[in-house]
Amino acid sequence: MIRIILLALFIILQPLLATAADDCAKAKKLYDQATKRMNYHERRDLFRQAVKLCPSYAEAHVNLADACENLVDFDTAEIHYKEALKLNPELVAPYVGLGEVYLKTGRYTLAQEAFFKGIAISPEDDRLQAGLKVATERLTREKKLYPAEQIRGCIAADEEFRLMCMCPGDHYAFLRRWICIPPILFSSGSVSFTADSKRQLDEIGKALKSKELLGKKWLIIGHADSVGTPERNVVYSRERVITVKGYLVKTWDLNPASFTVYFFGQNRPRASNDTLEGRAENRRVEIVLDE
Repeated sequence: MIRIILLALFIILQPLLATAADDCAKAKKLYDQATKRMNYHERRDLFRQAVKLCPSYAEAHVNLADACENLVDFDTAEIHYKEALKLNPELVAPYVGLGEVYLKTGRYTLAQEAFFKGIAISPEDDRLQAGLKVATERLTREKKLYPAEQIRGCIAADEEFRLMCMCPGDHYAFLRRWICIPPILFSSGSVSFTADSKRQLDEIGKALKSKELLGKKWLIIGHADSVGTPERNVVYSRERVITVKGYLVKTWDLNPASFTVYFFGQNRPRASNDTLEGRAENRRVEIVLDE
């Protein structure tokens, strides 16, 4: 009886297996075509087709993620780098890509973790080592007070960030948006910023009030840790944004129309929510140059 069942299953599954093999063969051809394209939109579309045909094709996920990263679609890039690692945890490229995405979106602790994991597989990889150095430097700087002049000068200085950014072309400017202003942190379950963050927020207000930055547009982006319900954490992130914007407008007489606000609840962690330190980093508001 068991032999009969197995034979029946084989008869049923054989066409499906053959179809899957054919689809993956087609995906490989699309992959080869995509690697020859210089245009990132074309590369993305071809790699996307390859992934759709053969979802288990880890390298196609990596290259799709890379194309999305270069098109500044960091959310999609993150998804596919992670998918590649699920399929093949020994690949180095997804760790490089994830680390760079986290760098470019100001999530330095996660960047550091990604680079460390990649280095465990390939200790001599130059991009992993360079990325780890940048992530560590950013985390070290964020523990100090950023004076207004440093913030103003950071945003004005262009050339420095060409060297720091590991993204090609003009997309280095995106990194510049994120690294010049440190996040404003909040206590657990609170929509009031910490005393240290108040001092930092005053320096930010002073910088934004300077003649060099006064006419610029800014994004204020709120986040929460994962404690409590996702719905409540959206509320926390929204109220934290309102607190920061209100303080800058009232205390530093900044134009409320110069700010656009977003809030993401617990959906965009900066660090692991498994530790007190990680959760403290995730309860934040980011102020980002809107270019």
